Amino acid sequence: LGDLKRQGTDGFPWVFDEEKAHRPIRFIEKFCKPSKGDFNQLIMQPWQHFVLGSIFGWVHQDTGLRRFKEALIFIGRKNGKTTMTSGGSIFGVSKDGEKGAEVNLLANSMKQARLLFDEAKNMIKASPALRKRFRTLRDAIHYDATFSKIEPQASDSEKLDGLNTHIGIFDEIHEYKDYKLINVIKNSRGSRRQP
Repeated sequence: LGDLKRQGTDGFPWVFDEEKAHRPIRFIEKFCKPSKGDFNQLIMQPWQHFVLGSIFGWVHQDTGLRRFKEALIFIGRKNGKTTMTSGGSIFGVSKDGEKGAEVNLLANSMKQARLLFDEAKNMIKASPALRKRFRTLRDAIHYDATFSKIEPQASDSEKLDGLNTHIGIFDEIHEYKDYKLINVIKNSRGSRRQP
């Protein structure tokens, strides 16, 4: 919030682009429907708007590329984390302007990683608009228009080499035994302009 006052001052190259900040929020609230509970529409809380808006809205004034490549978000149980991150992964793979985007949903175990993945899959199935554009398989969600995909990954996965991550979402990070998985994903972002 303090950086909003610094926009346009000498030596501060970052600007808050409200349109870029609102794109993932509008997309999630318009197209992503929670698979659990009695909800016809997903309306995110102000703190979720702040988190997504901060990640996607701060850009370099000259290049328009995102300021933040990493965010560490602590959320208490039953506060919409899975819903927000699943919706964010669907946005990231389809509307973030990245061809061949790889969105990896990561956790210590495949069972935990699949919780995020299965919610993203269920959101797609619940939305007629998304269902037309995505191809959901058992272990991957494909967005063929940009040759992009969402996959669950675990620290014990055998297919971690060769990843080319656009967005990596780590779940239950406090349970990680080491930072090997995080380092693998960080190193897999090298060819992306704004991972």
